[in-house]
Amino acid sequence: MILLNDIHYTQLTATHYCAIGRLESTAAQLWINYSTAIYTFALSASSLDNNSLSLQTFHLVQHPHNLLASEFTSLASTQQTLLNKKVKRQSQRTGVRLLLNKLLVQLGIVDTLDESAFPYRLKNHRHYVCFSHSGDTVAVALSYDSAIGIDIEVNSVAWQVAKRFYHPSEIAMLEQLSLDKRDYLVRLLWQIKESLIKINQTTLAAGLGRADLPLVQMLIEYDSADNSADNIVKNNSSARKLFIKLSQDAQRRVAYISNYQTIVVF
Repeated sequence: MILLNDIHYTQLTATHYCAIGRLESTAAQLWINYSTAIYTFALSASSLDNNSLSLQTFHLVQHPHNLLASEFTSLASTQQTLLNKKVKRQSQRTGVRLLLNKLLVQLGIVDTLDESAFPYRLKNHRHYVCFSHSGDTVAVALSYDSAIGIDIEVNSVAWQVAKRFYHPSEIAMLEQLSLDKRDYLVRLLWQIKESLIKINQTTLAAGLGRADLPLVQMLIEYDSADNSADNIVKNNSSARKLFIKLSQDAQRRVAYISNYQTIVVF
């Protein structure tokens, strides 16, 4: 069962909305409890009589390789890790869809998701939908009139990763900054690029590697400027709204919901 907590709704414009929430998967906790119960005890054949021993043929203690307790613990731990990853992926997939339903209820919209093609749209209203998740945080963005992109990054983007994907001209600009500011803007740039990838349906390498020097310059200048009162997104004092013109795209707006490390491009 998937539970959503700390749900945060933001109205970006009259036709653009997003919601962010934190998920909790009870299935993951059940697996942790179950696996702990397995490898914290071991059966001893000497403690069983002949009759009961015949019933224990398929117990792990009878494995022909005679796993040591430490080996069994390692195996169980590996299986637990793999299962937890699978559970988390499924939790994220289910969580974003549950969050979409909650957003639709907030907006008074009765509809279902059409997943037959990208970008996702609502079946009846044909509104555009975009999902994102990072760790235990999930997000959904909804646009009435055009494709929308959203990206959450709860972790930083390593400089070595950025150098691998970003255009050399962008790297050269970012290298001129202090380390703190560089790392901060590397993540914001990554999130904007990821959001545009979802909007334009380009490949990850092409989207991240595309040179957009005006965007980098805008981020550098905006981060240094004071935020004015008219740059605050409605109903969300933690969200800053940017108006940017990308070199290879039409003018788009970017909302940065800083408390949740979320970027929305619409």
